[in-house]
Amino acid sequence: MKTRFVCLLIFFGAVFAFGQNPKLDSVRRVIQTGNGKQQFTAMNALADYYSDNDLKQSLHYANLSLAKAKEIKNDSFVALAYNSIANVYQYKSQLDSALVFHRKALQVRQKVKDSLGMADTYNNIGIAYDQQANFPQALQYYFKALSYYDRKGLAGKQAMTYTNIGIVYKAQQEFQKALGYYQKAYEAYLQTDDDFGKTVSAGNLGSILINFKRYDESLKYSEIARKGYLKIDGDRFTGYPIANIAIVYDSLRNFEKANANYTDAMRLHEQSNNKFEVAETANSYAHSLIRQKKYAQSIAISEKAMAFAKQSNASLHIVAAYKNLSKANAMLGNFSEAWRYSNLYSAGKDSLFKDEKTKAVVEMATKYETEKKEQLLLAKEAEARQKNFVLIAVSLLALFVILIVLLLFRQQKLKNVQLHQEHQLKTAIAQIETQNKLQEQRLSISRDLHDNIGAQLTFIISSVENIKYAFEITNDKLSDKLQYISQFTQSTMLELRDTIWAMNHNSITFEDLRARILNFIEKAKDAADTIDFQFSVDENLGHLQLSSIEGMNLYRTIQEAVHNAVKYSEADQIVIGVTLIGDEIKTTISDNGIGFDKQTVQRGNGLANMEKRIEDIGGVFHLHSEPSHGTTITLLFKKPTHD
Repeated sequence: MKTRFVCLLIFFGAVFAFGQNPKLDSVRRVIQTGNGKQQFTAMNALADYYSDNDLKQSLHYANLSLAKAKEIKNDSFVALAYNSIANVYQYKSQLDSALVFHRKALQVRQKVKDSLGMADTYNNIGIAYDQQANFPQALQYYFKALSYYDRKGLAGKQAMTYTNIGIVYKAQQEFQKALGYYQKAYEAYLQTDDDFGKTVSAGNLGSILINFKRYDESLKYSEIARKGYLKIDGDRFTGYPIANIAIVYDSLRNFEKANANYTDAMRLHEQSNNKFEVAETANSYAHSLIRQKKYAQSIAISEKAMAFAKQSNASLHIVAAYKNLSKANAMLGNFSEAWRYSNLYSAGKDSLFKDEKTKAVVEMATKYETEKKEQLLLAKEAEARQKNFVLIAVSLLALFVILIVLLLFRQQKLKNVQLHQEHQLKTAIAQIETQNKLQEQRLSISRDLHDNIGAQLTFIISSVENIKYAFEITNDKLSDKLQYISQFTQSTMLELRDTIWAMNHNSITFEDLRARILNFIEKAKDAADTIDFQFSVDENLGHLQLSSIEGMNLYRTIQEAVHNAVKYSEADQIVIGVTLIGDEIKTTISDNGIGFDKQTVQRGNGLANMEKRIEDIGGVFHLHSEPSHGTTITLLFKKPTHD
């Protein structure tokens, strides 16, 4: 679970300094009677205080403090006021507005050369980008802040930024790196008197340890966080560790405790108007309800998650809700809805989790680590130069000779490296050109199929229909034959479209294949409304990549098997299941129909074609059937290594 309350470490500074139960009347009197600086301080403190319970009042006092800061011409106060306004918009999940005012605060702090204030603003901007799922930008600003905190040795702020970086890694599912940064943060906070920071870090550890199935440790840290929040600010933040506890019990299949904790966490987040966390917790709860086979209840919770996610502009949680809704609807047999949400999920996840985005996150972290090492190296070199100045002066001639030799050696080495790189570049260009030519050929063939054969098939269908309408056909055999030709041609058109679809893709994900099969089942259901179709895919196969040949052969085999079952089995139920067993993918298509005796029934082209398709992708085809006991087709093939 992605913990968001890290950002509060900066934003709430004035609130806790002002007091857990401020004397509001006395503060308001300061606004009336104090001098300019006292009035600003009181207004800004009230802005922070009301951010906990009344965002309209909070924004009102933040704007008053900005006006007062400009009136007394104090740039440091102007920056603080901009920061308070940005915080209000961030609490309201209006992140674009929050970024505008954070940047205004940054401009003022750069103008007055307030290095610490600039670092704090970098961190706040990083948090806003993080909430928008713009992880490369978030990391860029986090590392800017951390660079300053490292130079000044500010342990508390280092710990805070370690936590924020860990959050980004967790969102990218780099759990080992996220755990490393969370542990750094917790250890740093233990060296300070910051009880709030210690509590936040304990909650983060409770969350990340779930991904390593270290459930006892997760419960321990989550309980530390829960007690810490109760002590600091009552129920306001306890929803975070309670949600972690719910996920632990969910993982342990103790659904009674999991459901109770999920419900409690959602209630607490709603109570504090934390729409982002309501959405995240509801998505986790909806996924758990699918595991409990409570599909209708899961749909209701997913719809709630999506509503809160849209209110908080949380794209990540909207996509997660689509995924849960697709699965739950599929299990209830609502295949059209399942297919619709599956398409929404596929489109959404592609926009959120691009390879380039993950690469940018990794490169940003690597750049920071490299710069940090270079700074340490430069510091050591400077120290060495100072200590060894006399020795360097005496050895100048020898050093000069060595430098000449090293220069010649370096030039030769660079020349060799350049030649090697040129060779690699030429090889890579040749490979790319070959791949581009192959892709162009595939696209050309698919266009020819669509424009020529597709047009001809369309002409046949149109001609048959024109014959039927133009002539009064009284010959039943001729009428049936024309109807057969029309249906056969339409079926051929569908097969052609599937072939073109496969040719236009180098690879096919299981999510794409699942959506294609759902669409086929929906059409089969319309044609055979007395048959109950059931279809499920192992959730661990979601992002697995198949080659276009593997995906198409599997799809065609499932399609042929379902077609045969509908046509010959006289079944009232057909079940299709795809599961991951070790390093093998197992697909079964079974029906409860009349079955047949394999020894007496002659194998037709359909069965031979299915077996050939599976063998072509290195798989095994097995058919089991008994009279009156239905038929089961099992397909086994190795999990592809190019996922």
